[in-house]
Amino acid sequence: MTVLAGLIRTKSFWAITLFVLSTSLSLLWLQRLSEQTLAISEPTLMVVEPGSNITHFGQRLIDTGLWTGPLWQLRGIDRIFGRDAPIKIGEYQVLPGTSILALFEQLRSGRPYARTLTFPEGWTVAQWQAKLHQADGLLHKTKTMTQAELAIAVTRAEAPLEGWLLPETYQYHRGDSDLQILEKAHQGMRRYLDQLWQKKPHQGLANPSELLTLASVVERESGINEDRRKIARVFLNRLQQGMRLQSDPTIIYGLGAAFDGDLKRRHLTSDGPYNTYTRAGLPPTPICNPGAGALAAVLQPADGDWLYFVGRGDGSSQFSLNLAAHNRAVNEYQRRK
Repeated sequence: MTVLAGLIRTKSFWAITLFVLSTSLSLLWLQRLSEQTLAISEPTLMVVEPGSNITHFGQRLIDTGLWTGPLWQLRGIDRIFGRDAPIKIGEYQVLPGTSILALFEQLRSGRPYARTLTFPEGWTVAQWQAKLHQADGLLHKTKTMTQAELAIAVTRAEAPLEGWLLPETYQYHRGDSDLQILEKAHQGMRRYLDQLWQKKPHQGLANPSELLTLASVVERESGINEDRRKIARVFLNRLQQGMRLQSDPTIIYGLGAAFDGDLKRRHLTSDGPYNTYTRAGLPPTPICNPGAGALAAVLQPADGDWLYFVGRGDGSSQFSLNLAAHNRAVNEYQRRK
């Protein structure tokens, strides 16, 4: 019995030893697998759909060739070395050199990839909409809305939306809607405009809406900051003296899709709400979404008594104090062409 018991103890010892050794080797092998990088050579976007778990996501990695081993390896790596937490839905950017275990941790982080959209100063709402409708990953809730419906959806009011969007770069995540971006841009413009109105002199304008409207006209007249301050002064001088603004961009905006790129004399004499040659005062709404430079130009215009300006053809403008000087400038910079 003593000999038999010794043999049993010896066999048990070796069995336990082999089990511990095989388990250790398996763990070491899985650990090395967990450090294996994905088969990608450039940043790659991966989407975790609602209801997904490591098994579902792992199968997609295999189906797309990003992991060449069997599914049980991925499940084993995650069970042994991963955190006991669900992966979160969203879109994630995975960089080359990312290990499979690091990927699983990234999917649990809840920090999805942020896309960006930039809207330049001076764009109209229609241009904003066109860019939003082309953006990948956005839900296009506003695509079939009219301008009136869009204004109500964004501002909860019937006033036109034109002018009330802050030109900026906006981040969004896959699954966000274009309406969310427009709401954020509208709230940003309202806050910014309120801050300016409280801190800066108003230059005789009645309210922030008038500031926004005049800034939109200045925005479309020139992209040169110093000229903008002079153009703002011209328009403010005209308003104070009861003169009409006579701004071509307001007419072009009023023509809308009918404008073919060639502004004709008949356009200047044909009356309409945005024709500042035939109607006094500001146009009924902004004609674009102005940026900080145009707003600052209206609130802090250049000092001068100019009443006229004309483009020189190189992007800059020639400013005049009276009509005779203006006509000479027109002959020099425009009619000679």
